[in-house]
Amino acid sequence: MHSVSVKLPSSTGTTMAGTIDFPDAEPVGFAIFAHCFTCSRFAPAASRVCKTLAEHGIAALRFDFPGLGQSGGEFSDTTFSQNVDDIVAAATWLGENYRAPQLIVGHSLGGAAALKAATRDEMQAHLKAVVTIGSPFDPAHCVHHFADRISEIKTSGSATVTLGSQELTLTREYLLDLSGNSPAEYLPQLRTPLLLLHSPSDATVGIDNAEAIFAATHYPKSLIALDNADHLLTQPESAQRTADLIVTWARQHLASEFTPEPTTETNAISYSARGTRFGDIVRTSDRAIVTDRAMSSGGKGQGVTPTGLFMSALAASTSQAVREAGRSMGLVDVRVEVTHLGGTDFTREITVSGTLGDDQRAALLAAATASPIDAFSTGCSFQTTLR
Repeated sequence: MHSVSVKLPSSTGTTMAGTIDFPDAEPVGFAIFAHCFTCSRFAPAASRVCKTLAEHGIAALRFDFPGLGQSGGEFSDTTFSQNVDDIVAAATWLGENYRAPQLIVGHSLGGAAALKAATRDEMQAHLKAVVTIGSPFDPAHCVHHFADRISEIKTSGSATVTLGSQELTLTREYLLDLSGNSPAEYLPQLRTPLLLLHSPSDATVGIDNAEAIFAATHYPKSLIALDNADHLLTQPESAQRTADLIVTWARQHLASEFTPEPTTETNAISYSARGTRFGDIVRTSDRAIVTDRAMSSGGKGQGVTPTGLFMSALAASTSQAVREAGRSMGLVDVRVEVTHLGGTDFTREITVSGTLGDDQRAALLAAATASPIDAFSTGCSFQTTLR
């Protein structure tokens, strides 16, 4: 997995800062993540979910809404409806520069915006799944953060409030826009599979919000409780568990947009792993193995080394040869440890269990040193012992 910083236009033309988390191989699809109210794309939920999606083959774009994080514009010039438009703009940009997103994930108010964006015709053309995390039913729920300033905002037109460690200017237009959104009208229009993730102990947005969203939307839909998680998923295990749930659920709905070259047991194909110097994705028997050089050899140590692959092949081939030879004996289990001594020299230690006589153990040792990998490994020296 590797991350790339990008710049993309918002719905009003300002520049939004984004990060795309890519898998090492060609992505099977793309996703978008909309962060929580006044947060950024580096919030725990955003970064952990997107990186986990990438680890499972889905490239994920997370971006800062205008006026927040590293994006341009002023927060005071934005509204919830504009954020909905910004999500659509991000999806359009992704489709024009990479591939249109099949999955959209939204956290808190970002989830409320994702739900409304998902009902738009231009989104439904490519969207396959929607996920919300701790999201309110009504976007206006966020005003409770600054309830004591509402009168001032209505009277003077704006007020500066402190949310978390940020000072933000909230306007009368922002409040009016929130009150003008009616989820009871647009949620029934959602026709995309929906997953609602919400903590029963969420003190910021109660789980009754998830229940209301669930009641207002059509099947297919699922509601899963994030036990012992806070609203912002600040605990690493909470963010990781959320990410794992999303990946597991989303797989059934996403259509793979990339089909790798087929391989069999008689061939192997390697592709350069993106974002790495020496990493590769090696496919054989229609399965993938991530490889890399060790850090001491200039790599990032993010995969199995070629020598490690060779030792693995030798260990597996030896084990199979011993088990085949021991089928009619009292062989119970086989353990093979291969160690690289340097150059072309290796040790191979075989441990067997079972009721075996000396002649049987000698036969097993002979079979081990005649494995297929031994036959291929001309020039290598294997010090083999069996105990």
